[in-house]
Amino acid sequence: MEKNSHLPILFLLLFISIKVIPAAAAAARPSAIYAFGDALLDPGNNNNLPTVCRANHKPYGLDFPGRSPTGRFTNGKLPGDMLVSAFRIKDVLPAYADSTVDVYGLLTGVSFASACSGYHDLTAAEVGVLNLDKQFKNFEKAFVKMEERFGIQRATATIGNALFIISAGSSDMLDNYYLLPTTRAKYSLPAYHDMLLKNLDTLVKKLYKAGAKYVAIIGLPPLGCLPVDTTFFKNNANLTGDFLRRECKVKHNKDAKEYNAKLQVRVRRMMVAMPTLKAVYMDIFNPMMEMIDKPNQFGFKSTKEGCCGSGSVELGPLCNVASVACNVHSEYVFWDSINPSEAAYKALTNNFRARPLRRLFPSSV
Repeated sequence: MEKNSHLPILFLLLFISIKVIPAAAAAARPSAIYAFGDALLDPGNNNNLPTVCRANHKPYGLDFPGRSPTGRFTNGKLPGDMLVSAFRIKDVLPAYADSTVDVYGLLTGVSFASACSGYHDLTAAEVGVLNLDKQFKNFEKAFVKMEERFGIQRATATIGNALFIISAGSSDMLDNYYLLPTTRAKYSLPAYHDMLLKNLDTLVKKLYKAGAKYVAIIGLPPLGCLPVDTTFFKNNANLTGDFLRRECKVKHNKDAKEYNAKLQVRVRRMMVAMPTLKAVYMDIFNPMMEMIDKPNQFGFKSTKEGCCGSGSVELGPLCNVASVACNVHSEYVFWDSINPSEAAYKALTNNFRARPLRRLFPSSV
């Protein structure tokens, strides 16, 4: 008997290891990714909407698997696609509106984002896309489907261990605040930023109440360096006298930096108000400025014009089969007049994984 006295303990330890180790491994990386916001995360939710803000036509998608225009506003994959692949969840992050996505697909993540949307409802209403409230309602519908198929416990556990990514604000500034005199008459710039952040806060609180614990929020890019911005909002002073010279709009970049500073404060406040929430700010401004200022380090040759057509105004329906795309896509920071190329998105996603996302899932990135 004494010879085998330790067997029950060994069996107990073996039982604990079988039960605990898989759970710990699952917690080391997200179970799914759910995305909200704008074109940076929209894989095609606008495809069947009566809006001009669609990218389900060539030359979009030229470098996507199958060379098909899926509705992604770039030549290949988006950050959401790259992240689900990096976390070994699945190959790409599909659109919630994709008819091929079944309930099993919902369980590993989808994007609810809608290109040209924003934190201000007017931004989405201008072009007939999905505002954040409609995006969240689609998330609620997805949760009900998962609950009905897998049960409340599994559905809740999936949400609790999922990564939620939010990206918006660019369209709020470019298509709304800068272009609409009525918006500028109603809000000063600081007040407009505050309103956008308040609406973001409302979305995060709703996600938190629904069970979300891990949230990553992407800030504003260098708005003044986007090709469309350098086309329509030229700097007042051009000492060279060259009206065709493309320069970043300094004021708009300053606006973006001020917003991002406020956003970082807001993220910290969110975690105080929601104790079990783990939220991170994802900086897109500085990595993009580094690509623009030091293109050779990333293999880029063109930094202030899009690959599509003239690279100055082509976007959505204006970026089409009649628009001759550049020869070497990976040499361009931008694909159209607003959205980055797949090559730029790869660099940005690597930055996201190496820095902010490491704080949420340290052992899996």
